[in-house]
Amino acid sequence: MNRVIKNYLKLNSMLRDEVYIGYLEGELERTAFPYKGKITDGIIYQYEDIIYLIPISTIVAGRSGSSDDSDDDDKQSSEIEDELHLDEE
Repeated sequence: MNRVIKNYLKLNSMLRDEVYIGYLEGELERTAFPYKGKITDGIIYQYEDIIYLIPISTIVAGRSGSSDDSDDDDKQSSEIEDELHLDEE
């Protein structure tokens, strides 16, 4: 079985989604490993015959710029605004 240190953004979209869900739900084992000359915290994700070591910093950075996340924020903001307007009436 191969072990690969991989940036979250370099995974295919299906794997990114699975990794992100597992990360959010706390289902993935965490470990520390060398990445770009420093020891970093990451997660372990196994897919087929490959064990991926993915730095948590790349998951956070990859999802913070996601258009899906910003759409959700816009929707939540408009729902909150609607609630505020209802309270004023």
